[in-house]
Amino acid sequence: MKKLAALLLACSMLAAVTGCGDNKDSSSQAATEAATTEAATTEAATTEAPTEAPSTERPAPTPTVDENAITFEDGDLYTAHSMAEKNYENDESATKLTIEEFNGTKQLRIQVLDKDDNGTYKVPKVVFNLAELVGAENLNKIKSISCDITGVAVGMFTGDDGSEMLVPGNVMGALGGNLAAEKKTDADGGLLQNTWANLTEFSFAEWENNWGYSHVEANILLDANRYEAGYDGATLVLMRWGIPNQADLYIDNITFYDEDGKSIPLAYKPSGDDAGTDSSKAE
Repeated sequence: MKKLAALLLACSMLAAVTGCGDNKDSSSQAATEAATTEAATTEAATTEAPTEAPSTERPAPTPTVDENAITFEDGDLYTAHSMAEKNYENDESATKLTIEEFNGTKQLRIQVLDKDDNGTYKVPKVVFNLAELVGAENLNKIKSISCDITGVAVGMFTGDDGSEMLVPGNVMGALGGNLAAEKKTDADGGLLQNTWANLTEFSFAEWENNWGYSHVEANILLDANRYEAGYDGATLVLMRWGIPNQADLYIDNITFYDEDGKSIPLAYKPSGDDAGTDSSKAE
């Protein structure tokens, strides 16, 4: 319709100019050109392709990887296993641990398998045996730990208004670990807090994309409460607090540092053929 109106306007302008006096030739040519230009512009505007919605896809992160980092590129779990503290009858979830490629690198994938009575996905508690990783004699050198954590949506997050989004949402948890050979217990037999490294919590969120990433640096140890050298039971424990939606964790580039900030070499020798573990309970 806009194109037709423009052409009719051109014709009416041409007819009006034709009835004028001595300048009819030049005026007629100018009017015709103007009308034709307007018609062409109108046609282009009505046939222009619609603008695509902006993409929320982002490039993969490019973290700095230390030469002594656990990268999982050889396919080994590096001692990772579920704590299974009370046969998953407390707040801990059974997990499936595998090494899989994500964002261009192999990483430890943690799949959370259990929900509580309210439908919230429970807390994965993934344990690493530090004495095997750095050597029992080097445990007291550990001052801090860093790693790269990615939360990846698997199921939809449902908002208060009923809308659904494929996002990981809040990714919150902590790094801790069992420090000492002498286990002090409370009246119920539970471990007292002073046998553990300080919990260092991490927190990030992603509400637009299906994955979110964070580099986590944890100074989890007090000067007077280091990991005890020679203690074979020393552990690093990674936990993620419960969430209402299904989302996996991917862990990469775990690195241990001494008090000078230098990375500690690994003593662990990977087999390279670890197929992963599934801690789900048998029916």
